[in-house]
Amino acid sequence: MKSSYLKISILALCSIFSVNSQAESKTHDKRPTAIELPSEIKSLLRQEMQQLQQGMQALLPAIVSGDNNKITAIAQKMQHSYIMKQKLTPKQMHVLHKNLPPAFIQLDQKFHGFAGMLAHVAEENKSELISFYFYKLTETCVECHRKYAQKRFPKLMPSIKHSGHH
Repeated sequence: MKSSYLKISILALCSIFSVNSQAESKTHDKRPTAIELPSEIKSLLRQEMQQLQQGMQALLPAIVSGDNNKITAIAQKMQHSYIMKQKLTPKQMHVLHKNLPPAFIQLDQKFHGFAGMLAHVAEENKSELISFYFYKLTETCVECHRKYAQKRFPKLMPSIKHSGHH
């Protein structure tokens, strides 16, 4: 059942913020174009993003205070999604999967895998690995935002350096 229902969360929501035009995609710019989704799916994705953002924000104090039970609970919610898996109909899930690029799906799977590993290492009281997997979650968020949410997070885009004299 897990393979039929991708755990869509933070990475899926990133796509709704990308608003690149077709003209931009035809230039030498390698940025992906926007992913088109129906408004009801976008609404669920926004809710999902808010919940995941709250989870990420709650993780840091739990990590620095050594509250591994809280870390485990938060990471498990992230691993299994908050809203998307519970509220998307099979038809909506099909539309979502049809519109997501393979690289986007890979990022999504990576995020959920790291959330699962974070939950596991927290259960095992492995503090050095807890910090590592929190970093990996954050890194995956930034990678998604850079690739699929350029309009929303323009400061993550690499600056273009011009050669020559100014």
